[in-house]
Amino acid sequence: MTPLRVLTAGLMWRWFGAQGSGDTLLEAVSSQNEQNRMLAGMSLVKAGDKSFDLIEDQIDTGHATPSAVRLLPDIDPDRARSVMQKVSTSGGDLVETATECIDTINRMESVDDD
Repeated sequence: MTPLRVLTAGLMWRWFGAQGSGDTLLEAVSSQNEQNRMLAGMSLVKAGDKSFDLIEDQIDTGHATPSAVRLLPDIDPDRARSVMQKVSTSGGDLVETATECIDTINRMESVDDD
């Protein structure tokens, strides 16, 4: 996958919500290519709620990757806390990632309080 494909998918996802583009971004955010991971992550975060819903659907179906799940606190910390609390007690593969996300949200909130 090329960075141009990831950028194009990001635009199509943000502007039109094209499901195939969202899937491409999820694939890229979990890839070994650092540039693709960064570009996909930025696009997913920038797309906001539609990306949150996409990643949450991946969690619900058991297809989510830790790389995608780690984006949730950046998209919507309040919603992410609720989702991560459920995931952290599920006993699945994402328990450690969910715990890390909750810790991240707590740190973000403590910075906001200062």
